[in-house]
Amino acid sequence: MTIWGHAWLQFGDTNVRCVVQVKRWTADAVGVQVTIDGDKLRCWTWQGACQRISDPTDVW
Repeated sequence: MTIWGHAWLQFGDTNVRCVVQVKRWTADAVGVQVTIDGDKLRCWTWQGACQRISDPTDVW
C-alpha cells in the first residue's frame, strides 16, 4: 500500500510544497520520498508539515 502526502520540504534556502510518498509516520515526524529528475530523495519532515492525501493528483 502506498501512502501519499503533500509536504513542505526545504532545499537550501528554498521551501517547496510537493507531493511525496510517505515511508514512515511517527508522532513527531514523517519520513518521505520525493522523485526529482529521476533521483529518489528521502528525508524527514515535521508531522505538521505533511498532510496525508489519498492520491498524488489530489493537490492539483
